Amino acid sequence: MSKLGENLLKISVILMVLLSLFLSWKIWTKPANHQFQDRTDKVKAVIQKKEMTEVYMPTKLFYHHGSGDHFLYTNKESTMKSLHEKIVSLGFGSSKVLSTAEITNLTTKRDLFNLVYPSPIPISLFINMNNVSATLPHDSKNFLFNWLVMSLDDNKLYFVDYKNKTGIEFDIKGNIASIASILDAESNNYVTAILPTDELNYAGIYYLADSTKLKTYSYIIATQSFTTFSRGFFNQPNDLFSNEGENLSLSNSEGESLTIDSKTGEVNYFGKLKQDHSESINELYYETFQYVEDMGSSLGNLRYFSDTGNEVIYRNYVEGFPVFGDNMKGSMAATVQNKNVFIKANQDTLQIPLPSDDSVTLVPTQEVVDSLINKGVDMSKVSDIQIGYKWQQNKETQQAIDLVPSWYVNYDNMWMTQEKLESILVKGGHS
Repeated sequence: MSKLGENLLKISVILMVLLSLFLSWKIWTKPANHQFQDRTDKVKAVIQKKEMTEVYMPTKLFYHHGSGDHFLYTNKESTMKSLHEKIVSLGFGSSKVLSTAEITNLTTKRDLFNLVYPSPIPISLFINMNNVSATLPHDSKNFLFNWLVMSLDDNKLYFVDYKNKTGIEFDIKGNIASIASILDAESNNYVTAILPTDELNYAGIYYLADSTKLKTYSYIIATQSFTTFSRGFFNQPNDLFSNEGENLSLSNSEGESLTIDSKTGEVNYFGKLKQDHSESINELYYETFQYVEDMGSSLGNLRYFSDTGNEVIYRNYVEGFPVFGDNMKGSMAATVQNKNVFIKANQDTLQIPLPSDDSVTLVPTQEVVDSLINKGVDMSKVSDIQIGYKWQQNKETQQAIDLVPSWYVNYDNMWMTQEKLESILVKGGHS
């Protein structure tokens, strides 16, 4: 497509979205201090709820095939979904707790693949939400894992927390040949990765061996109305009242409240839990997921990303990579405490992709690590390094944003770009 054609396409898409934004503005500029009748029943009819197994999924695949120390890596969603479906359909036999030596040996075995989750989840959650019939070893129901490893040559399945060198092994039976055919498909578009086993990589981070060229994506953004959030979050979404002020503020007689910042679009909700899952050992995941479920696709392709204490963070994924933005753009966080829930999100959501030929070349992971070390980073505080998309304003129009590929570092339990972390250290920050 010619440059002129691309520009005309962009302009036509933007004009359509501007019309949509104008209609939204007409709704938003209604007078304050009046009662809102949220047409919840009508809206619910068109919302397709998410399944928990769609959200709590692995996001990386590493395949150790043939000779050598290298792995084949892809984050192709359809491949991982197919493998995951095959795994949960297998027959699970006897199980045992792995020793540290057995976990270390897994890193060198051949004909093995590893589905990696963005953060550890309980094995009991995996079993329950996938309806797997499996008997855990004694006192293992609270075991957390982020590696789901399968050996093709001895019919073993391993749930592993590599950082803590703990794991559980299952004997399995089923159609293993069909799994191998998924792994060997040419459409997986593998790139080369390695798994350093030195003391600097205690968290078990797979390194991309070569430079990676990734596209920069541009999206028209949609500004979700307050009804989207009142429907998805409130226990009582009808008979809401607004309060005067620069920012939209809604509340009801049940003590639920929601505010939307007029400048940043950040959404904050507080209320009682819709459903209390306190009888479940995995209550935090079920209690926060119900709000992701009720939002459907309104906030994009949300996936489980991490949890800390009583908070779970869900992020948008685009082309297999997580999205990072200021003021909760591209993400949602839910905190549960004393049967109350506090949710943070953003009105702005990804809607229509725009044509773009721009790309970014990212250096191999080892170069990122070397740069961090040279800047004085304490690598014991680095629990993950991965590629993410940085949400930033498009220079041509306020109605569009760019997603720029960047290296992200989880340093001292905080995610930031490599450049930001290094600039903090240069300015005198502590490592």
